[in-house]
Amino acid sequence: MITRVILCIFLCINITNAATTKEGALYKEKQELLAVKDELNEFYEIKELEYQKNKATLEQIQREIKQTEQNILATKEANQKILDEINRVITSKAMDMYDNMKLSVALDVFNEMIENAEIDEVFDIMIRMDEKRVIKLLKKFDTETATILMKKMRILKDENKK
Repeated sequence: MITRVILCIFLCINITNAATTKEGALYKEKQELLAVKDELNEFYEIKELEYQKNKATLEQIQREIKQTEQNILATKEANQKILDEINRVITSKAMDMYDNMKLSVALDVFNEMIENAEIDEVFDIMIRMDEKRVIKLLKKFDTETATILMKKMRILKDENKK
């Protein structure tokens, strides 16, 4: 019987010791987890600050890009206006030149341009010329060329009506 009592006491002491050891290990793990949590929170706070700084920098760069893009577009529009004005001057001088040329010389120039597949350029010139002169030129062109130019003129007239 005494052996049983001793055995019982021994088991109770072991169970109590095991429970205390287990509790101590759990407390230690909890403390370690809290320390890791604090480290992670600190790490994420630092990363969040870096993210906010980078975001602000990127937003500033984006604003600068938009401003530069607007400046480029304004410059492009100004250059296009200058180019259009230059083209108008050149076109008006070309129109004066073609209007003052002898009919046969103008016809030869236009035929040469048409042979070089520049019929659209001939059309652009002709629509700016004096109407009477254009009629005289169309009479001198071959039938096929005159037909093409007349179709283009009809299309342009229809577009202008719309």
